[in-house]
Amino acid sequence: MINFYYSDEYFNHDTGSHPESIERIKVVKELLFKEYLNHNFIEPPMATKDLISNVHDTKYINNIFENIPTSGFNYFDPDTIASPSSLKSYLLAVGGSVDAVNHSINSQKDNNVYFCAHRPPGHHAEKNKAMGFGVFNNVAISAQYAYTKKKFSKILIVDFDVHHGNGTQNIFEDNPNIFYASSHQFPFYPGTGDISETGKGNVFNCPLPSGCDSILFRKLFTKYILEKINHNFDLLYFSAGFDAHKLDPLASINLEDDDFKWVTEVIIKKYALNIPIISVLEGGYDMKGLYNSLNNHLKVLQKYSNE
Repeated sequence: MINFYYSDEYFNHDTGSHPESIERIKVVKELLFKEYLNHNFIEPPMATKDLISNVHDTKYINNIFENIPTSGFNYFDPDTIASPSSLKSYLLAVGGSVDAVNHSINSQKDNNVYFCAHRPPGHHAEKNKAMGFGVFNNVAISAQYAYTKKKFSKILIVDFDVHHGNGTQNIFEDNPNIFYASSHQFPFYPGTGDISETGKGNVFNCPLPSGCDSILFRKLFTKYILEKINHNFDLLYFSAGFDAHKLDPLASINLEDDDFKWVTEVIIKKYALNIPIISVLEGGYDMKGLYNSLNNHLKVLQKYSNE
């Protein structure tokens, strides 16, 4: 059984005609309520400033809180938009991602699986900078919180969003016990993610050339991630972006629906040895591609949780 963190409040994060739109969460909800309604749904709690400050600078956090518009829109960067109800979505996305850690700690089951159906995505957000549609780094805040718990001394974050998670890498590149592995189009936005960026031996980047297809993706992912990371972990995260799909309008990678099944399977097979998995939604901007590739990801998570 998958534990789903989801809230209808995400429909109130109005971004107008922006690619990170309400339509995305409509598609996600349709999938979850059609195929996974018999699973466990949890309303995410709202995060506090103190919780967010485990990763983000206090001055930056206060700036976000103080600049939510009372009407219309405000931009924290050219791509990152806020409307009057956005703050609640930000806090729910962080709160749910962290609550999954607490739920796991309190569970009698070791191989619990969580999917955080949140918006906006957060893997571009740095310690003091909003980027790429997000203001708070949901995965990073959750992983940092987990790391403070003695149960999780070594953590792996696998990011298969088409855009490099510069924020997550920036936050953890000096922590040798939190590993970050990313496959992404390169060179491309946000400009980071070269193979040479290795942190303290805990960062593993897998650049994908424009036009990359399934065969090349699997070859490169195996070479730069599966063959490079040989450790046991206590907790596995997926920064689950689905914008490397061939239908997605925001990039030029040509993955098929089945590639998202494959990448989930190979990571779980090698690194998830009866440990919790927390998967957090990142990108995916073609609705058909998002629906089908997310469904394939969830099917693999469901199988693992039932073992």
